[in-house]
Amino acid sequence: MGDIFARLSQWSEAERFQRAALEAQPDHIAAHLSYGTMLARNRRTEEAFQYRVKAAELAPEDYALVMAAASSLRLHDRKLEAERWYRQAVKLRPQEARAHTNLGAILHLLGRTQEAANSYREALRLQPDDLTTLSNLAKLGVPAIS
Repeated sequence: MGDIFARLSQWSEAERFQRAALEAQPDHIAAHLSYGTMLARNRRTEEAFQYRVKAAELAPEDYALVMAAASSLRLHDRKLEAERWYRQAVKLRPQEARAHTNLGAILHLLGRTQEAANSYREALRLQPDDLTTLSNLAKLGVPAIS
């Protein structure tokens, strides 16, 4: 019902039903995602990211949810928490260059340049010539090959 009211832009009713769904099934991943999406649409992004994180906590083996949580935390300047989820993403998909690039980026923001460089290099090993990763590595001022 919450999704239906959201599609009709009846936000207060949508929120009421979304909250009721979460109270009835607090471990229902889709309910967390749906409510978080609705909050984000209404520019309540500070609340919305918490539901993305909760969904990832409920399904820590789901790569897409883990990446969404990490990215949301990063956007809200919660770098240490984002690092934890980016590390989880790398653990889930060690052959995914994007996971290594994102981990490198958060480590870069945390000022841990050597660790960041290592993550960027692993991303390049998996996906040579990726412009984003090469650019990020250049910003560190370290060579692509160690």
